[in-house]
Amino acid sequence: MSFEEPLQNFPSNDPVDDATTTNMILEKQIKKTPEQYLWIHRRFKTRPEGAKNFYKSN
Repeated sequence: MSFEEPLQNFPSNDPVDDATTTNMILEKQIKKTPEQYLWIHRRFKTRPEGAKNFYKSN
């Protein structure tokens, strides 16, 4: 685990900017050791008809 400097002016009055900031921080941490990230979220569990299913094994 590592700690960064505290964020300045966070949270702000811009929820999109705040979400972008937190996502960038999370992405940076995941990229350090992606094998330790919990990769079970099924984000694409519903797909348009005919679209590739990302979760079916070949």
